[in-house]
Amino acid sequence: MAIDAYTGDAAATGRFAADHRAWALAMQKYGEPTLRPDPPDPANWRDRRVGWGLILPETPGHTADPASAADAPASIQALVAERHGKVLRYRAGAAFADWTLRDYAGGGDLLTAASPVGVGPQQLPKYLLIYATPVDVPWHVQFALNPVRYVGRLDLEGDALNNYVTALMDEWPAAAAAYSSPVVWAVDHGGGDITTLMRDSVAAPIFAELSADNEMAHATFIDGSRQAATITALRDALTANRPALIITSSHGMTGPLTNIGAMRSSLGLPVDQAHDVMSPDDLLAHWQPDGAIWFAQACCSAGADNPSAYAGLFEPGTLLDETLTAIAKVGAMTSPLPRALLGAPKPLRAFIGHVEPTFDWTLSFPPNRQVLTSDLVRAIYTRLCNGQPAGMAMSTYYPAIAALLQDYVTARTNYRTAVGPASKPALDILVYSRVTSHDRASTVILGDPTAAIPLPR
Repeated sequence: MAIDAYTGDAAATGRFAADHRAWALAMQKYGEPTLRPDPPDPANWRDRRVGWGLILPETPGHTADPASAADAPASIQALVAERHGKVLRYRAGAAFADWTLRDYAGGGDLLTAASPVGVGPQQLPKYLLIYATPVDVPWHVQFALNPVRYVGRLDLEGDALNNYVTALMDEWPAAAAAYSSPVVWAVDHGGGDITTLMRDSVAAPIFAELSADNEMAHATFIDGSRQAATITALRDALTANRPALIITSSHGMTGPLTNIGAMRSSLGLPVDQAHDVMSPDDLLAHWQPDGAIWFAQACCSAGADNPSAYAGLFEPGTLLDETLTAIAKVGAMTSPLPRALLGAPKPLRAFIGHVEPTFDWTLSFPPNRQVLTSDLVRAIYTRLCNGQPAGMAMSTYYPAIAALLQDYVTARTNYRTAVGPASKPALDILVYSRVTSHDRASTVILGDPTAAIPLPR
């Protein structure tokens, strides 16, 4: 045996000891063992260093312990008990902010953006489920939490609530949703309609990833640019494929503008190639979600808000302004499709969609037409389809909000100091960064953020 060493007289050579088994079998040591703990796995919400918590609205005058979920429905109480969850209370009009989350068990209000992660005193769990309507805990609370926590919302009651919570606690036993057969459905009206951009920048790139995956051999693309993307075609594909993942892109229903009651009952429902509107009741008569996750790229697919974040941006009297005004009049609400799917007898795991509309700006940068949806594609395929919880998977979509808001602050300063024509570019970036940051923040999860697609065995 030789080594690369020279003694000054000769190169060092030799042979193994007669019994070198002891050396071979001994565990190798490289210094002293570290005392630093392993970091928590962010997917493990049961780890107290990560944690799961419930946000409930403050209930003035209620005698129940506000640090518990005693004033919530029995199924929510059971969920908190089973998960050893931390209960937080949304409070509007706090002394130092428009709202806060009060930690009654830990003592005091939490600074949500920078609070330590966990379930201990003065800590904010990484996974948060809001159990409330958007009236009782406004959408803007979820928007603000999205970049720093994994957040979902449940706006159900009665049997629908019991259906969802039972499935969640049992982890969708014997769910029929199949990993191998995702369904992508993309309406494309052509002629410069935004549905073409949504098809090209959202649906098609996601399907390209799914179809290249050898574990998704039965992936189906109902491509409105090549065939009629009808409600019937989608329903038949869901019935045949029983997919674990559903991706849809289309207009969301926001009419008739003069009938607010009718708008509330059909808000955000997918509109197909023939401008027919999906009926949740008809869909569920043929198919049960049974553990699937649905992403819907459509106006108001998750809900509406009042006032609209875009109030005053568009010329009065234009159809766009009239549409946003009418949407705001329906009030803060969760849309009927996710409510129906999450509360079905065999419920959906999670629904990911938009509050208010998505603008073409947020899909493609206007000056150079650069597509800006890679974060979304990565969140859905690389992370959600790898078994990550929905909240964790979507977390890669929100960090850009910080950069957009920084651009907004800079552009605002530049606009205030600019003179003449120089103010126009600053104003353009002001508007663009504000619209786009809000669009990303208002992409929300409905259902529990721990919901995850089971990987194939």
